Amino acid sequence: MFKKAFAAAVVAAALIFTGASAANAAYTGSGNSLSPSDSTPAIGEAVTLTLTVPGAANGTAVFTVSPASGAGLSSIVPAAASASTTKSINASGVATATFTATAAGTYTVSTTVNGATGPSTTLTVSAAAGSSLPSTGGEFPAAALWIGAGALGLGALAVVAATARRRANQR
Repeated sequence: MFKKAFAAAVVAAALIFTGASAANAAYTGSGNSLSPSDSTPAIGEAVTLTLTVPGAANGTAVFTVSPASGAGLSSIVPAAASASTTKSINASGVATATFTATAAGTYTVSTTVNGATGPSTTLTVSAAAGSSLPSTGGEFPAAALWIGAGALGLGALAVVAATARRRANQR
C-alpha cells in the first residue's frame, strides 16, 4: 500500500513541477505572425490583431500592449480595455484581439503562445485629421425665437377669439 501511495505522489509531483516540452519552445518560427488590420490607426479607431501560429492549434495566446497607458486590448469594442487579454487559438492556429488607443503614440503589442514568446508588432497611433468637434447647430438666431413665440401667441389669440365667437353665437 505504501509503495502505491509513494509512486502516486512522485507522479503527481513530476506533473506539477515539470512543464510540457512544447510550451518551452518559442513560437517565432516561419509561418507565425501577428498582423494588425491597420498599423497606423487614428485615436479611437479599433484595430483587429490577427495572430497566426499554425503549430499552436487549440492553445492559448496572451496579447499584451506596451505602454499600457493610452491604449488597451479587448474582446469586444467598446468593452473596457486592459493592457492584456487572453484568447483561445482555434484549430487553424489563429487568435484575434482588438486594440484601441485613446492617445497618440507608438505602441508594441506582443504575444505569449502557450507560455512561450510569440510574435509582436508595432502600431503608430496619430490624432485624426481635423479632429475638432463637429458642428451640432448649437447657434440659434434670436430672431427665429421671437418669430416662433409670436406665431404661438397669434395662434393662441385666434383660438380664444374663435371660442368667444362660438359662445356668443350660441346665446
